[in-house]
Amino acid sequence: MKEQSLSDWIEEKEMRGYYTFTIEEVQKNFPQFGNAYISTSLYRLTIKKKIISPWKGFYVIMPIEYALKAIIPPVFYIDALMVFLRKEYYISLLNAASFYGASHQRAQTFSVTTEAPKLRNTTKTGTSILFFSKKNIPEKFIRKHKAQSGYVNVSSPELTAIDLIENEKYVGGLNRVCTVLNELVDSIDFDRLDEDFFNLTSTPTYQRLGYILEYVLEREELADKFKAKTSSLPMRKMPFKIGKSTLGCEIEKKWKVIINQEIEVDE
Repeated sequence: MKEQSLSDWIEEKEMRGYYTFTIEEVQKNFPQFGNAYISTSLYRLTIKKKIISPWKGFYVIMPIEYALKAIIPPVFYIDALMVFLRKEYYISLLNAASFYGASHQRAQTFSVTTEAPKLRNTTKTGTSILFFSKKNIPEKFIRKHKAQSGYVNVSSPELTAIDLIENEKYVGGLNRVCTVLNELVDSIDFDRLDEDFFNLTSTPTYQRLGYILEYVLEREELADKFKAKTSSLPMRKMPFKIGKSTLGCEIEKKWKVIINQEIEVDE
């Protein structure tokens, strides 16, 4: 009986519907091969675009629908990668917003938030993955969404909103954030939030969100509901745009926001 080759083993995994594997799996299934031989064989398969390696020791089998460009979107393998890295995670920022129909602003990178410590960003395999971190992943504000290869963790619309504001410099600034929130806002439901939600970030982030809802997006009813939810937060005067001069700027009294930047929302 002919000995199974590494190529045959990978093809069999694909036929069974498994598209990821690790170097440890290969070593376990091919104990007769040395590490140098295995590494060389895997390298040759990556050169042939049969597999990609977005992280050292982790491999993804190239699905036929992505073979032409030889680029696999990270959403295809992110859950398996996080299992491999033993990290709690969720898809965040613009990529999370796209799950709720906010696709007007296409992301150039794939954003993932994990438990601390932060993972290093990677630009391997034709796609950039940008990692963020939190001390604790707020599981109650994470949703499971069906993706092509299984389920992935995605921030809820409400968590996505505060993450976008908190990390606005990484997604193109406040104008872009407000444009995305304009598309995301119909998915937001503050009634399902409890006090834990208001411990996820600093008070100024909630102030900015309230101001955006009321004065930029003109969603007064939603803003009033949000204001009631934030009544216990210690709001103090703070700039709308961090790091920009506030000299001579008007102060909005309800949210205590110093209006030091005007916003234009793309329709």
